[in-house]
Amino acid sequence: MLMCLLSKQDDFHFQKSLLEQKLKAKGHMCVFLPKFHCELNFIEQCWGRAKSVYRTYPPSSREEDLESNTLKALASIPLS
Repeated sequence: MLMCLLSKQDDFHFQKSLLEQKLKAKGHMCVFLPKFHCELNFIEQCWGRAKSVYRTYPPSSREEDLESNTLKALASIPLS
């Protein structure tokens, strides 16, 4: 009850977290995404694309092949 009441107060609502403050001070942006909504999380789309590309490579149990295929799959993801 108290947390709900406090969260509605402007001085609590607009206060940035310590993590946000430190990231912003270093010139980075902090984006909090909703939990359990993978369709809204861009990293899930990147992993999905990388796994899809990885599956196109011939199966192998050699560690060198696994590492090479993983790096190629990750490199195939467009940064835009």
